[in-house]
Amino acid sequence: MPDIVQWNAIREQFHKGGLLLGNGASMALHPGFGYESLYEVAQQRQHLTEEVAGVFAAFRTNDFELVLRRLWQAQLVNTALAIAPGPVEAAYKLVRNALIATVRDSHVKYDDAAPHFQAMWAFMQQFRTVVSLNYDLTVYWAMMAGNSALGGSWFKDCFLYGEFVDDWQSRREFWGRMTDACLVFYPHGNLVLARTSDFEECKIAAGNNSNLLEKILAEWELNNFSPLFVCEGTAEHKKRSIESSTYLQRVFREVIPALGETLVIYGWNASPQDMHIREQVKIARGNALRAVAVSVFRNNQNEAQRLQEVLQEIGVAEIYFFDAESSGCWIHT
Repeated sequence: MPDIVQWNAIREQFHKGGLLLGNGASMALHPGFGYESLYEVAQQRQHLTEEVAGVFAAFRTNDFELVLRRLWQAQLVNTALAIAPGPVEAAYKLVRNALIATVRDSHVKYDDAAPHFQAMWAFMQQFRTVVSLNYDLTVYWAMMAGNSALGGSWFKDCFLYGEFVDDWQSRREFWGRMTDACLVFYPHGNLVLARTSDFEECKIAAGNNSNLLEKILAEWELNNFSPLFVCEGTAEHKKRSIESSTYLQRVFREVIPALGETLVIYGWNASPQDMHIREQVKIARGNALRAVAVSVFRNNQNEAQRLQEVLQEIGVAEIYFFDAESSGCWIHT
């Protein structure tokens, strides 16, 4: 069976490599992120009325983002053609309100997450590239806390004045007191990302990060933005959603295959629903990736064995496993 070591035993070998964060990273902060989908949360919290469920059934999907995107685009067409508001607008509002209520209920509060930010950014600071598959705001909050504590822009999401920078690699440059930089990306999108009414993609900003979640929900409610994140469906479904976004495509095709020589995976179970991410890691393996370290929760040898087989299938030979709750990794000080 695979050996499962403490993080500090292998930390130096993975310094300045890549970090991939899965749902387990969010669950470490808040058990409310443990649901497989927002649709499931909406069901549990009774935000799915019969009318809302009917809209999802009509689109044959449980993906909030997909349904909202299609209805939102239809609304814009109706407006352009001076078609009076009708069923499309009504359906959009029903689904949007259900999503707002679900996110508000399930997302961790800023003040509850804040005690973990220092440990989070200190862990992320060891890497040159971080990719988070999670839609929630915890990584973004930790980045901002890190930049504030370090007195500069160590963590960068490659958005400048709300727009993604075309030459994102140039953001690796550092200046002032900084001695390096860590670039952070969201291959499945994030609550902080949105589409505008003219189909541009942007980052929603708030003057006070503690109020960011409410600012985002307010912008959705005002119909100024449509959310840009994917958290439902099969790998093929997710891949199609990625192809609908310029930002998601670029992260998927440019960032993941270029993660570097080493990669740390924390809280990701490499499920069949994320086969598209596996494929990109395989491309990274063909480029430069030689060693991967994977977190294992509560010494689960069966899970370690399964993940080892998954990584071996995509050509990774040098594989390490570390205790997900060991000192120095993620939120564990």
